[in-house]
Amino acid sequence: MVIPTYNAAHLIGEQLGALAAQVGAPDFEVVVADNGSTDDLAAAVGLWTERLDVRIVDASRGRGVSVARNVGIGHATSDRILICDADDRVAPGWIAAMMCGLDDHPLVSGPIETTLLSGRSATWVPIDQRTTGLFETWGGRTYGLGGNVGLRCEVWERVGGYDETYPAGAEEIDFAWRAHDLGYRFAYVEEALVHYRIRTDLKGVLRQQYNSGRGTTTLYSKFRPAEVSPKSVRRRIHHELLLLRRFPWLGSADDRRSWLTLMAFEAGKLVEARNLGCPAP
Repeated sequence: MVIPTYNAAHLIGEQLGALAAQVGAPDFEVVVADNGSTDDLAAAVGLWTERLDVRIVDASRGRGVSVARNVGIGHATSDRILICDADDRVAPGWIAAMMCGLDDHPLVSGPIETTLLSGRSATWVPIDQRTTGLFETWGGRTYGLGGNVGLRCEVWERVGGYDETYPAGAEEIDFAWRAHDLGYRFAYVEEALVHYRIRTDLKGVLRQQYNSGRGTTTLYSKFRPAEVSPKSVRRRIHHELLLLRRFPWLGSADDRRSWLTLMAFEAGKLVEARNLGCPAP
């Protein structure tokens, strides 16, 4: 079990409590990969050492969730790795379901639910409030959300780990695409539910979506599928004007927040495209 963590001392106890309450799980260790936290993470984790086989490893050699995941997996002693996030909450049967899935598949993921921990902000982002399958991309390629993944260690080794050059977004898609090229496929485990936390303040949601847009451009700068044509300057301007015209003047405050998150995602794509010198997807 690997939990990439950065300044989540105020939240990680909820996730560790969920892991301590697992039903039907085999023995497991918890590796908290600290990506350079400046809060009192050690004290927060220390509260659970009597109920969990949990330890913190230093993952501060670089900033980003990919660094933390790679370091955490490198310190794990099992050949089956489960990854969840410090600010989410796994369901009581999550470990048992994921481990069962790994009996037959090299990569597994399950559904996420966004309302329990996020409240009204779950309506601000373009994610289903309860997913019912893997996330799909071009060419039938699928992936699991980075905070709800199980994999055999051989997959991580052959793929070469998570790409640490990504901003905070799309790195799990990059990993899945590279795994796909090596013949590995994700399997969906319906019982492996994770309660996913979307930022509950608008500023945090906008930052999250902006970084996701940056990551999306990074992804398509590396993998430019033939069937995914970059927009010309004229089409790009037309696209952005259409988005601006969709501002919900007569809608609710939540409608306007949802529009802002979409624009933050688009802004992230454009900024990263300029940084990388490539067309925006």
